[in-house]
Amino acid sequence: MSPAAAMERQALEARENEQELLLALATRLRQGDSDAFAELVRRFQKRIFSLAYGFFREREEALDIVQETFMRVYEKIDFFRPEQSLSSWLYRLAYNLCVDHYRKHGKRRKLRDDIESVPARCLAHNEGSQALWESRSSAEAIEQAAQGLSRKQREVFVLKYRQGLKLHQVADAMAISIGTVKALHHRAIHRIRREVAPGAGG
Repeated sequence: MSPAAAMERQALEARENEQELLLALATRLRQGDSDAFAELVRRFQKRIFSLAYGFFREREEALDIVQETFMRVYEKIDFFRPEQSLSSWLYRLAYNLCVDHYRKHGKRRKLRDDIESVPARCLAHNEGSQALWESRSSAEAIEQAAQGLSRKQREVFVLKYRQGLKLHQVADAMAISIGTVKALHHRAIHRIRREVAPGAGG
């Protein structure tokens, strides 16, 4: 087996192990296990905060979304189905809360499209997405280009590159088809590449 194939196999096994662990957590949550709830919060609170902060750029609002998300988890865990991805289910809860919050308060405050002041450590939780932000000049150019994206395109961009979700997980979180996500993703990346490196093909 080639080194690349071995690494791919290890990554697949790691994902499968995580899914098994999260499924076990969901089962324990249904049984009222407070330790399982604490473990879920520990694993996901930073990721949910990152998602919410990307929407509002307000720390207090993001913290409110985090708190409300885990309250919803506690209330709605019986609606979680074992064939689902627990992480995608959590992101969908948080995403819907962000959208609802914006709809309720949008008349008083415009949703900010630029997210350049969000620390890279909050926007990324894995090495792949962190690498995108390690250069300040590149980050500024990308953020400037991201300002021109539509709201849906930017949401896909945030979930894919800040949160590290797969496209099918983005579709689950946003409750839209995988085809729609792929189209939004393609348009977002095409526009960013065109604006960031117009002479080099992106």
